[in-house]
Amino acid sequence: MTTVSGFERPGTVRNDALSGEEILQFTENGFLRVGRVLSDEKLEQIRLEIAKFRKTGEEIDLLDLSQWEVGEGGVPQEPGKTVAFLFNLWRTSPVYRTLIMDERFALWSSQVLGCRDVRVLEDNALSKDPLSGGELKWHQDFSYWPLAQPNAVTLWIALDDVTLENGAMHMAVGSHLLGERLPTVFGTGASYFKDRRPKSVMPIVEPHSVGLDTEVMTLGAGEATLHHSLTWHASGPNNTNDPRRAAVCRYVADGTIWLGERRYEYNYSSSEVGLNLGDPIGGAYFPVVKKKELV
Repeated sequence: MTTVSGFERPGTVRNDALSGEEILQFTENGFLRVGRVLSDEKLEQIRLEIAKFRKTGEEIDLLDLSQWEVGEGGVPQEPGKTVAFLFNLWRTSPVYRTLIMDERFALWSSQVLGCRDVRVLEDNALSKDPLSGGELKWHQDFSYWPLAQPNAVTLWIALDDVTLENGAMHMAVGSHLLGERLPTVFGTGASYFKDRRPKSVMPIVEPHSVGLDTEVMTLGAGEATLHHSLTWHASGPNNTNDPRRAAVCRYVADGTIWLGERRYEYNYSSSEVGLNLGDPIGGAYFPVVKKKELV
């Protein structure tokens, strides 16, 4: 069964801690609608910042097949589809640094991960341009990260109203409880690294084929969702005349172990971030985020 969740464009920006019921929902489903987290003024500031960085030539296209392993069982999308991706703007952008260091985001992440402190893992900006924004196939975030444990969470913030027509995220309910899966080529759905992961790690499949329900996460601009690093998710194409943009903040539990290139060739090498195989993640690239006090 697929459920399409609606949105109400709440006017009040959320500042309180997650409730016990919300933590339970995240634990059972693997994702949670948080509510509105950014004001209209902040939204416009971030949109302008993304537009500035897109002009620098630093973005990549997640659907560019030349960047990925060929994989097995994939189906290419129609030509001309793209998903523009910017990585770790916080390292150079004061606007993005303020965003990812938000004390509320750290609090919510620590609540669902069950840890004292969280660190920045990375940030992203995702843009599905009008009529050309493509589909991202089913995947889980942990598959692409050089971490020993899936102790990480993604806060996904809508910068525009997100609908089924312009590329809303689809979540597979409870999929995080099925454990690690092979990484997927975003543009085709092909799985890869079969020879580099334990034999018990299987490909992601269409959720309904294994009895999982799915939920379409429509969001108002400024609203956010949290999802676990093992949660299966996908997003559709943008078939509208308006952009569909998102700001993504990812956090990892303090003490999580770094595996570096032995697990996945990440955007940074182990030598660049100053970590060795088996070290707890830390350092200047992965700072602790001060969290808002519980109220």
